[in-house]
Amino acid sequence: MSTSKKHFHTFDAFRFFSFLLVFLHHVPIPESSFMNFFSNSGGIGVGFFFVLSGFLITYILLNEKLSEQRISLKNFFVRRILRIWPLFYTMVLFAFLTPYILDFLHFSSSEKGYNPNWLVSMSFLENYKMMLTNDFPNISPLRVMWSLCVEEHFYIIWGILFFFLPLKNIPYLLGFSILIANIVRIIYYKLGIESLDVFSNIDYFALGAIPAYILLIRSEVLSKISQISTTLKHLFLISTFIILFILSNVQLGIISILTPTILGTLFSILILFTLSIKNSIHISDNFLFSRLGKYTYGLYLYHVIVINLLLQTIHLLPFEISWFVFAAISLLLTIIISSLSYHLFEKQFLKLKKYFY
Repeated sequence: MSTSKKHFHTFDAFRFFSFLLVFLHHVPIPESSFMNFFSNSGGIGVGFFFVLSGFLITYILLNEKLSEQRISLKNFFVRRILRIWPLFYTMVLFAFLTPYILDFLHFSSSEKGYNPNWLVSMSFLENYKMMLTNDFPNISPLRVMWSLCVEEHFYIIWGILFFFLPLKNIPYLLGFSILIANIVRIIYYKLGIESLDVFSNIDYFALGAIPAYILLIRSEVLSKISQISTTLKHLFLISTFIILFILSNVQLGIISILTPTILGTLFSILILFTLSIKNSIHISDNFLFSRLGKYTYGLYLYHVIVINLLLQTIHLLPFEISWFVFAAISLLLTIIISSLSYHLFEKQFLKLKKYFY
């Protein structure tokens, strides 16, 4: 049974936590620091983004299909465009202007990575260029934008599939997506190719879709989940984070192929625990992480630019600063820039989404 569109508490806090994992991965933390243990989880942070996206996109599409008996692909794609494209193309433009900016400021440019192609970058194909070259673009923030390419491809695939598939076949789609992701990762592992496309990550999205399906189609499952105590749910939350950090710090070889499905399942259960009618995991919207979570898109793109800029200027200081101070300054500047970007730029496009519902 359909419900009206709603705001999901705790999600913004989860988004900011995911960003922090990515942020710590890009901060130059010394290997001798205990924080280095947490800095290896950047890829898992991206995976959590995919699971959350899988839930929200599936919820939007299912909710519309249930209430309207159809899905307006035009409206769906326009809403995604208004959210993603303005900042995406601004960052692509910035990336290709970066060499001129660095030359003007007399800063050195990175010699690592390949020289990007503007057509590839603008076409949301950077992830495939990275896979084919087994390298990354030498300009920020293009090197982190592979995940946005994956997201964009997911929107297209999911929107079309949900448009044509009857509701009774959705569970088969989710199961098949989980299976195909593991098969593709096995193939990529054998070929020595990084798993940076939608097909090798689609289990994240499918596992995120399961709570949305349960919320809208199988509400009786949520009633049973509500009987689980809050204490057990919070213990599961803590255990998930422990497993997350352990898996990101051990070499599993070919078994690592299953890691996305394992983590995606844990993240999916966490989402279910936030949706339960009672005894839910609840992080207030007034909590700092929740308030910052709305800027996650900007935080994700701007942080690598801020970090690299500070790395270029830090040697100009008359004194040395610790990595912790460096990280704190980077994070603060990233939050300020992302907040301004959201309110002064991104939000102007988001206001237009109301015309496409």
